[in-house]
Amino acid sequence: MEQYKENLKLQNILFGICGTILGLFSLFSWLGQLGILPFFEPTAGDSHWQSMWRGLVSGASFGLLALMLFGLAKNTRALRSEKDLKKLYIKEHDERTIQIWTSARAAAYQVFLILGLVAIVVSGYFSMTVSLTILACVFCSSVIGLLFMLYYRSKF
Repeated sequence: MEQYKENLKLQNILFGICGTILGLFSLFSWLGQLGILPFFEPTAGDSHWQSMWRGLVSGASFGLLALMLFGLAKNTRALRSEKDLKKLYIKEHDERTIQIWTSARAAAYQVFLILGLVAIVVSGYFSMTVSLTILACVFCSSVIGLLFMLYYRSKF
């Protein structure tokens, strides 16, 4: 349990650092929108695209920051109470849940690759740039999957 406590403390530090970076990023984005930091502004597209991009950045940053704050609060509560610490440890180390997540990720990876190949063919009729971008994503994902397979094969 002491090692798990240390892991939670490290996780809290990472949540704090990443939350601070996200907060600064959002602040810089907002200052870019006001024109105070002109270098922190989307360069491509018209004003509609730039507005959409700022909304996406703001929403994603806020969502990630909320998740980190939730995780920080959960970990802090667990570190203060031995009972909550034990519950969190059991929840995170439950073998059934771990197997479900592992199987779900494997299935999602396979579906991503298959649908990516379909998307390459379909998008090729509309935009070659989009088709090649999807091809690059599928290729990179495949290579990363292959590298992890080789790593785990040598590990086990």
